[in-house]
Amino acid sequence: MKKMKLKDAGERACQEQTLVDALTWIAVWESERAIAQAKDFYLTGVRTGSDDAGWDTCFRVCFSAVMEAWSTRVQI
Repeated sequence: MKKMKLKDAGERACQEQTLVDALTWIAVWESERAIAQAKDFYLTGVRTGSDDAGWDTCFRVCFSAVMEAWSTRVQI
């Protein structure tokens, strides 16, 4: 998946048929981001995660963003 900001990813996730599918889409998106961050740490040793970690995840923030966007989306 191409790099995109959380707002754009949340909007993309809400194109899925159900909320479960939307949450699954955002979970895959966030996992790919976190894996890339962990790989960069492994290769460079540069810590970019929160609390000076080698990697981090933001699942709660992602799920909250999707649920908020889902509740306001216009169903076609």
